[in-house]
Amino acid sequence: MRKRKQKIPQEKKLFSNKQLITISIALAAIIVLGFLLSGFLLQTQEVKFSLKAAIIDQLGEEFHNSDFNDTGIVANILENAGFNVSYHRSETVNVTFYKGLAKYNYGIIILRSHSATRKGETMVDLFTSEEFSEYEHVSEQENGLLTRGYYLWRPGEFYFAITPEFIENLEGCFPKSVVIAMGCNSLNATCTEMAEAFIKKGAKAYIGWTGLVQPSHTDDETINLLKMLLEKNKTIADAVSTILPDYHFLPKSEMDYHPQEVGSLKISDLIGEAKNSSNHQSAITLFEPVTMVCIRKFAPEIKRRILNLAC
Repeated sequence: MRKRKQKIPQEKKLFSNKQLITISIALAAIIVLGFLLSGFLLQTQEVKFSLKAAIIDQLGEEFHNSDFNDTGIVANILENAGFNVSYHRSETVNVTFYKGLAKYNYGIIILRSHSATRKGETMVDLFTSEEFSEYEHVSEQENGLLTRGYYLWRPGEFYFAITPEFIENLEGCFPKSVVIAMGCNSLNATCTEMAEAFIKKGAKAYIGWTGLVQPSHTDDETINLLKMLLEKNKTIADAVSTILPDYHFLPKSEMDYHPQEVGSLKISDLIGEAKNSSNHQSAITLFEPVTMVCIRKFAPEIKRRILNLAC
């Protein structure tokens, strides 16, 4: 008696071939769209203003002012406006610190730092607290990124000073930052290279003094400036116009800003951008897990079906 061959039950298809092709195309489209969307949003976020602020107190050791420390008036004004404040003491403001400045993502940078024009040149440099040595940071010295500076009241003592070229060659960028340079000649009409260097690296505005300024005067007027910008919601032009000149030196030293096109800007506008940027980041975070769940759920079955089709 002949035995009948038993039929081997065929596996029931989860998807038809047409359905599989449709799902594959749709999934590929979702993945591509996800990458494009996330890339676009991330790229947009990179140029947004940041709710991080820095008080760089290079003057702190020599001209101490508690209004500018991490619990002082300046920090309180910034924090009340929604900023996360970092305070950098004088002894930490060295060449290495400045090398990382454009990577810290600061929206507001307060440079409570000595600055000076080079002898016989129309160029201003920012002082560090690091003593000068011809054997340190040699390549930066050779390439004109660093120079040496001295204080008139400290003859024979030299310190590293950073040049505009140093700022231009930093890694990273300043995310529409507002830079307030409190030192002498920080925005002299003939010494705009430092201001332009910050702008080239992404800063939105640079505020400084047109001549020599006393530490006590720049301290008081910088506090007034921040109140105008962050508490009174004044434009940069209106806020700067309220600042008193320093008549102690001749010619008088006035506060000014660069470039002039940002005169109508309000810090509140930049703060609004930063908050919108946070919402974009939340959208990316929500989108990515959903996409990955879909991929993990269907990818094994799709892979198996595609292999079956190929056979």
